[in-house]
Amino acid sequence: MRGGSSVKFSRDIKPYPIALLGLLCLSAQADELDTLQFYASENVQHDSNPFRLSDSSNAQTLIGTQSRSDTIAVTTLGFKLNKPIGLQRFEFDANIEDHRYKRFTNLDFTGINYAAAWRWSFTPALHGNLTSDRREYVDNTADVQINGQGVGQSNLNRRTASSTLLDAEYEIDGAWRALGGVFERVSTSSQPTFEGDSKVRGLEVGARRVFSSGTSLAYRFRNGRGNYSDLLSVAPVGEFKDREHEVRLDWAPSGKTTVQARLAYFDRAHDGLSARDFSGAVGQADVIWAVTGKTSVTWGAARELGSYQTTTSSYYQGYRFFVAPTWRATEKIAVRLRYDHGVRDYRGALPGFAAIDRKDKTRLASLALEWQAARALKLAASVQRDKRTSNDPRFDYVSNSVGVLAQLSF
Repeated sequence: MRGGSSVKFSRDIKPYPIALLGLLCLSAQADELDTLQFYASENVQHDSNPFRLSDSSNAQTLIGTQSRSDTIAVTTLGFKLNKPIGLQRFEFDANIEDHRYKRFTNLDFTGINYAAAWRWSFTPALHGNLTSDRREYVDNTADVQINGQGVGQSNLNRRTASSTLLDAEYEIDGAWRALGGVFERVSTSSQPTFEGDSKVRGLEVGARRVFSSGTSLAYRFRNGRGNYSDLLSVAPVGEFKDREHEVRLDWAPSGKTTVQARLAYFDRAHDGLSARDFSGAVGQADVIWAVTGKTSVTWGAARELGSYQTTTSSYYQGYRFFVAPTWRATEKIAVRLRYDHGVRDYRGALPGFAAIDRKDKTRLASLALEWQAARALKLAASVQRDKRTSNDPRFDYVSNSVGVLAQLSF
């Protein structure tokens, strides 16, 4: 953190969902110091286009200068707790992230993130989770402003995503388990966006089958009720209903390979404006393959569906895939590569408006070198290229960045 700066807590933070879990964790670790870990890091990154402006945008009008690049320093301070007590386990991970921009200082902010969990068990057969988490991050790809020069951002959008879940699993016999739970998911943005702020509350029920090999197959039905706010849409919708049927597979076909996959059918119906409704298949599959003792590859694919409300679209659908190999040159040095590719189609024009059939392609490539310099110290350097192309050139952008990281854990 640079001199003269101070930590400011956001007014929208609601700490009470995690207060009980935090107190339980703090008391639980008193007799075992190794359950408590502190960490601190400094991440400095130079970004050629932090606003993700297109070449057709007038940077002077949008951000007050023709130069688009900036150097961002992110200082993180946090701690972790992990403590079992009998059949219970308490987990808590919280940190403060202070973001400082060298040129665009009006973008400076301090975010608070946490993930808390009570892995509860009343009996060995009846157990579940009470979890609550919050994450605040810069949403670089959000489109938050329309003007005569095209689409751009005079301020970066900071998105805050939080969720609370209480679920339970009852082991009927050695293989079959009954599932149930309630949840709340909240997403807010610092700038009005086409996806809008949203809150969804609902419940889920289902069943899971665990095979002797360790493979599990689960089915869940989720029913939720939610609302939007702060949409840029000309014809926004407030209330909506969600229904989702999901199948999830956890499978280890060999000692070197693990597979996690989910396939679901999702349906969102809006009150009073059916033109905004959308439904379809969603899902994701991730495969981790330990090729050798030093080399592993993770790859995956996902089918996406989400709200995006303008006059010419109500939702987007698409897919993405990634591949991420890791090579551990030594016990202390690792090289990580990653490539992501995605496509999004925007559909659902309002009555009386012609569909523009917007299609975006995204590509992200990164290379990172990590060095565990000491037991408590990790150093890293990375380069990244983030690119979006669209049949509407106002939505194109290219960003190149380089960064260094130092992380201390004790």
